[in-house]
Amino acid sequence: MGRRTPRSLLSGTLEEFEAAIELTSRAQVWQEKLRYHLQARFTKSHHSQINELAFLKSFLTWEAFLEEAFILYLLGMKAPTGFHPVRHAFPLNRQHAEDLLASDARHTDWTAADRVIARASRFFKAGRPFVGAIRPRMTVLNNLKTIRNAISHSSDEAIEKFRTLVRNELTYYPNAMTPGTFLTTLVPGATPPQTYLQSYVETLQSMAEAIVPI
Repeated sequence: MGRRTPRSLLSGTLEEFEAAIELTSRAQVWQEKLRYHLQARFTKSHHSQINELAFLKSFLTWEAFLEEAFILYLLGMKAPTGFHPVRHAFPLNRQHAEDLLASDARHTDWTAADRVIARASRFFKAGRPFVGAIRPRMTVLNNLKTIRNAISHSSDEAIEKFRTLVRNELTYYPNAMTPGTFLTTLVPGATPPQTYLQSYVETLQSMAEAIVPI
C-alpha cells in the first residue's frame, strides 16, 4: 500500500459516505420487493436497522477522517490544492504525531466538536482548516453524537436526549420512533426532499472537502 496522503484520505472517505447512502437506497428496494415474501421477508424494522448501521458507519468514517487529517497535516503534507496549515508542532514521524495527539487528553475524543476545535487551535495556527469547517456545523455534529449514543446505548439519558432532538426537529415525538426511523424521515422543508441520514452524510462530506480542499 502506498503512503496515505490527504488526497487519498479524502477520496476514501467520500467513497465510504457514498457507500452508506447506497446501502440505505438498496434497503428501501429490498423492503418494497420482499415485504410480503414469506421466506425472505424484509420489514420496516429491518430497513430501520440498516439505516442505523449506515449511520454508524458514516460516523466512524468521520472520526477516522478527522484523526488521519490531523496526523497528515502535522507531518507537513499538503491538500490537493497545495494548502497546508501552519503548524505549532513538528513531529518527527507518524508515531510521534500519534503520541502528540494522544497526549492532548486522557481520551482523544473525535466525537465532540468543541474538543476537536480546541485541539485544532492547539496544533495549527487559527485552527485551520478544522475550525472553519466545523464551527458553523457544531449543532449538526452534536445531533449526530446524540443519535450515535441513542443507537449505541440504552441509558435513560441517551434516549431522553434523542427524544429532545426529535422534538426540536419535528416539533413532536411520533409513536414508535427509533433512531433508524428518524434517519429515514424527510427533513421538513428540504428542497429537493432528503432524509435526515442523507442530510447528515451530506454535511459530513462538505466538512471533509473543506478540511482537505481539492
